[in-house]
Order: sequence, then structure tokens, then C-alpha cells
Amino acid sequence: MNKIVLSHSTIILRDDGILELYTSDEHEYTIDCTKENVKAFGELSGGKKVPVLIIGGAFTSVTPEAREFMASEESLEYSKAEAFLVNTLAQKILIQFYIKFNRPLVPTRIFTEKEKAIEWLKTFV
Repeated sequence: MNKIVLSHSTIILRDDGILELYTSDEHEYTIDCTKENVKAFGELSGGKKVPVLIIGGAFTSVTPEAREFMASEESLEYSKAEAFLVNTLAQKILIQFYIKFNRPLVPTRIFTEKEKAIEWLKTFV
């Protein structure tokens, strides 16, 4: 299995060992959504920590509680590092806020180009 489709996300394990999380458009992510994603990460990675590329959908948002959970040890159980691919200024501001105030426990960066995000994530494979 190298792909899991949820009602709010699609998660793919790439051949190079990087997980790609595609978030649904116009969806507000809650702690429950985030927990489902973490479970899928564990299933696809075989329980190992791997680099994760998160690709935000148009008008996707995250509740404050979900942002706090995303930065926790429980949520990052299968993440070595996380790269967020953003397409809008609103997404960039949201992720900057997440990094600065929620302080995720793994290396986390924002990118506007997928190739650069993958290049950075490959340093964690």
C-alpha cells in the first residue's frame, strides 16, 4: 500500500521515502482530521519516522487546537521533518504562525516550490 485516501486528505508514500499529504480544498482541519492523518502516516511508513511534504488545498484552514496538536510529540510520531508547500499569502502566514508560536518538535520549513521542498526533505531520508 502506498496511498491512503481519507475524506479530507490524500497521503502518498513516494518511492524516495517521503510522504506527501494533499489537503482537501475548503476544509477546516480539526484534531480528529489530524489524528487520522497521523494514523495513515504510521500505516504507510511501516511505523518509521519519515520526511513529510504537506501540500495545502485552496482555502484550507486549521483550528487553533489542531495547530497545537500538530506540533506535539504524538502528532509528529512518524515525522522526521515537515515541509509545507504554500500557494497563497494566507497559507504562508498561517504556517509562519504555526512554526513561531506552536514550535513543532521536528525541523519545519515553508516552501513555494515543490522541487526545493523535496530537495530539503531528502536530507532527512
